[in-house]
Amino acid sequence: MKNQFQNNYLLLFCLIVFISVTQAQVATIPFENDELMYIKVKVNEHTAPLNFVFDTGASTVVLDEKVAEKIGVKADYQQPTQGAAGSEMYNIALSQKFQIGNVILEDAHTVLVDLERLSKRGNQQVDGIIGYNIMKEYVTQIDYDENVIKLYKSIKDIQEKEQYKTVEASFDYSQIPQVNLEFTLENNQKFKGNFLFDSGANLTFLLNTPFVKAKNIENLLGKTIENKAEGLTTSSNFKIGKIVSLQWDDFTFGEMPIDLSNSKAGVMASEAYTGILGIKIINKFNSILDYKHKKIYLKPNKTYQKAFEFPRSGISLTQETDIIKISNVITAAEAYKKGIREGDQLLEINDITAKDVRKCREILKQKNEKVKLKLKTEKGTIKTITILLKRLI
Repeated sequence: MKNQFQNNYLLLFCLIVFISVTQAQVATIPFENDELMYIKVKVNEHTAPLNFVFDTGASTVVLDEKVAEKIGVKADYQQPTQGAAGSEMYNIALSQKFQIGNVILEDAHTVLVDLERLSKRGNQQVDGIIGYNIMKEYVTQIDYDENVIKLYKSIKDIQEKEQYKTVEASFDYSQIPQVNLEFTLENNQKFKGNFLFDSGANLTFLLNTPFVKAKNIENLLGKTIENKAEGLTTSSNFKIGKIVSLQWDDFTFGEMPIDLSNSKAGVMASEAYTGILGIKIINKFNSILDYKHKKIYLKPNKTYQKAFEFPRSGISLTQETDIIKISNVITAAEAYKKGIREGDQLLEINDITAKDVRKCREILKQKNEKVKLKLKTEKGTIKTITILLKRLI
């Protein structure tokens, strides 16, 4: 009888604990880790989920203007909005509803903008972008090992928090966390600064224009290569260089490529920040973002020790309906010297028809391999070019 009572008590205790944990954890949201983080979001009464980028650098919700028209979202007014490379006039739709899993966000003011450029340079269609609107309401745990985002009412509800390292973070009017980094150049010169914590930036980290100029970074780096950055609506040139190490709190990384901004307006031209910390470093950690208490918690995940990728082919690709095009070629690359140009259509890669831009990009990341490319120029000329995939910096 006593054993039966103990078993019943244990069962009841476990049930109470389970219910408590379930109530504390508001939602579990799966995401697809495909360079950026993609989650499914429902908008207003539209039942089909849309493909959104989850972005810690998004201070407001963004919805593709063509998608907005399709589902009946209309702009209420226009206002200038600050982006990475400058300020532009955008349409704003007031009081929209967004559902992520079982979480509903009401009265979200939404920027309507053409996201076609973002979709083309990524591996997936981008219908929208969301970030701060979720994180201001919930403690957000991002788990790259399991590819899930967990939302909690309080930091106290996360039982495994003690496994994470608390790192210094600050917040200002930008509504994006700032973290402190120290990086070392090949000449052993060290620099420190504050960087925006931006999972929507597909890079390691970027140095803003004022910092690059004030510290003479480009000359100190030695070899750099010029590339083209694509914003939501504009493009700009920037340089890529290399550092030998990066220190973030107690975490140390080896050599990696970095971006040097040349923007004359926008966040990347701001003197308020040293630069932007991107997803290629952020995704090496499982993280907890507690915006209410202005804290970030980090725990290295299974990719923490993986080396950073360096530019090799010098080729950027975009998917345009059923064709793949060259969107940029780094002039220092063998690809450019052998005649590959922006606007060329990629027909075949290693004698296989080029259909999947994701697979083509992966082939072009290989180390010290020769790749044969069959292309068609904008004038219709067919050319076949073989290049060696070797580090450009």
